[in-house]
Amino acid sequence: MECVVQGIIETQHVEALEILLQGLCGVQRERLRIHEICLKSGPHLAVKSAYEMNCTEKEEKKKESPSEAESAYEMNSSENRENSISVTSEVRLLCDLEQAEPSWTVRHVGGAMRGAGAEQISVLVRSMVESKTSKNVLRLFYTLGYKLDHELLRVGFSFNFYRGAQITVTVSSINKMLKLHATDEAVPVTPGIQMVEVTAPAVAETYTEVAAAVSSFCEYLAP
Repeated sequence: MECVVQGIIETQHVEALEILLQGLCGVQRERLRIHEICLKSGPHLAVKSAYEMNCTEKEEKKKESPSEAESAYEMNSSENRENSISVTSEVRLLCDLEQAEPSWTVRHVGGAMRGAGAEQISVLVRSMVESKTSKNVLRLFYTLGYKLDHELLRVGFSFNFYRGAQITVTVSSINKMLKLHATDEAVPVTPGIQMVEVTAPAVAETYTEVAAAVSSFCEYLAP
């Protein structure tokens, strides 16, 4: 999981923010140029999986009782059709274009934490899983049935440092591609506005401490 605080800033004030962050973080900034591809799967993946499971179950039950097998198969098929309608999956493929050899990361961001615990902290806590992957990852997900939903180009800088937790501050403009994967032709989604994001990785046992560290640091960035 991770703790997150997001905000926006006018581009004319980004230079002043960079100077402030340089003093607060005590490390050099890193240039940021990330090609982000968002992929979504439809319910068809779940339908296919349920169909295959039902077929296997049907064959096994046929050996015991053919009539019961047909009845169970029809019932399970109906239930799976109903349950699979809302089953979707979303993953994000991130390509770091600042590297000499572009590197790829696959990331899945889940829902935000809810309940009494979430109400007592001032940052967003959400599940997040990511892993480094090969350059063939896009072809893999297309093969699995995922489809392109949208793609973005994030351009800016980041600071990575430790202050009670391993914190990353990212300041970037969000750009859209006019042509498929044409990062060189990307144009700003919101000209004059950039996103500021403060994130820190956490685990269930320590997220309160990490959230406190992120919240404490963000007080320096308040308007």
